[in-house]
Amino acid sequence: MELHCDTCARQRIFERPACADHPRETCPDRACTGCGAAIVVAPVILLMDRRSRVLLGRHPKREAGRRHAA
Repeated sequence: MELHCDTCARQRIFERPACADHPRETCPDRACTGCGAAIVVAPVILLMDRRSRVLLGRHPKREAGRRHAA
């Protein structure tokens, strides 16, 4: 897997190191093959939009004005 290494300041190949917590295939850690710096590749987390929803509808005054114009 090729990622940007902050220590090397360029694109480098990262490999899975021996991982004590997980089997090697599922280990979230990666190590730079150039300098050995380690990173954790976390899964993408979807953040929920907590803003209140806005319902779009006709404005009462505008709707009333349209009835009289016809």
